[in-house]
Amino acid sequence: MTTRAAPRTAAVAAALAAAVVLTAASGGGADPSAGSDDAHARAVTAMEEAVAAQSADAESATVTDDMRRDATIDLRPDVATFVLRPQDATTELERTQEKEDDTVVTLTSDLLFEFGSADLTPAARTAVAELADDVPQDATVHVDGHTDSVGGQKLNLRLSTERAEAVAQVLGDARPDLDLEVEGHGEDDPVAENEVGGEDNPAGRALNRRVEVTYPAS
Repeated sequence: MTTRAAPRTAAVAAALAAAVVLTAASGGGADPSAGSDDAHARAVTAMEEAVAAQSADAESATVTDDMRRDATIDLRPDVATFVLRPQDATTELERTQEKEDDTVVTLTSDLLFEFGSADLTPAARTAVAELADDVPQDATVHVDGHTDSVGGQKLNLRLSTERAEAVAQVLGDARPDLDLEVEGHGEDDPVAENEVGGEDNPAGRALNRRVEVTYPAS
């Protein structure tokens, strides 16, 4: 059975063959005057034919609605093939600072909670419980929730309070000896600009979405 190559495949093959001829004619000590001009011309012609064949294929291609649908990815968190895990994130789950006599641990809300939610993910619960190991015995711990400026003050105040309470609940379960004081601040105490020059500042807003855990330095 004889199989005929598609025009584009044949043209590309011809271009490659001509390039080999050109290389043999012009390299390896061959006499440049012995047919190298003809070989060069054939190579150029073959490559021009390959380009023309590819252009013709592209112009004649028909893109249907089904093809467009097949080529489109609907990015939905509920069917994602990856899981957002604190240990894999490029943003740190927590940052620890020493301020005077206190230790302040800033937890990144985006790695603790789903968007708009005050329910800790299982991985976040584990991380917060491990944080309790560093707190001195019988310490008073302040848990403060913060949001960015999106969503309105009333909503943000409620969300920041509920998120702080969720973190405090895990700390209390892990360490019943702790005295926990919980407060939500909404968007009132940003650590970065929510907008820069009148334009949205996503990086700054991400820093503002946080829960701060403060306890006496040991």
